[in-house]
Amino acid sequence: MARPKAFNPDEALEKAMHVFWYKGYEATSMEDLLPAMNISRSSFYDTFGDKRQLFLQALDRYRESVVKPNCSLFTQEGSALLCLRQFLDNLFEWALMDPQRRGCLVGNTIIELGPHERDVARKLNRALKLREDTLFHLLTRAKAQGELESDKDPRVLARVLVTMILGTAAMIKAGTPAKMVKQTVSTVLSALIG
Repeated sequence: MARPKAFNPDEALEKAMHVFWYKGYEATSMEDLLPAMNISRSSFYDTFGDKRQLFLQALDRYRESVVKPNCSLFTQEGSALLCLRQFLDNLFEWALMDPQRRGCLVGNTIIELGPHERDVARKLNRALKLREDTLFHLLTRAKAQGELESDKDPRVLARVLVTMILGTAAMIKAGTPAKMVKQTVSTVLSALIG
């Protein structure tokens, strides 16, 4: 009979996700992970396999614990476009207040590993698709509510908004001043949806 683990694997994965989010995959070492996760090397390998397998699990964790809950905010009743604006304001305000300026783990990883790692790219595409589909449904609702011009394509707008979210997260990670970030987002939204 296997001994029970002396640590909570779910909590250790959450901590690892934050290390990867801050440092990226390549720059994160075992010396970063083990103390952050508060586990031994043997427990790490027994539970998570290796750094790469842990990173893939961390990407899934990010999609489930960060991207998916953010997307659930779009189910609020009332004006779809007001819901969208509030979501974006909250998202970027939260990102600007992050003292580490981590940006977006998905966006960071697209730049770092996306072109070279097929299994990583598949996970990233799932996270992007989740956000795009959620925005598409919200924009379709806006069109049905008469808030969006009839010639606007909700699918295309959803893709543009995902691109804007990733680009804005990269601006924030690079240290762009908050006023400039907010002006950029406001200008893009006005151009896209009025």
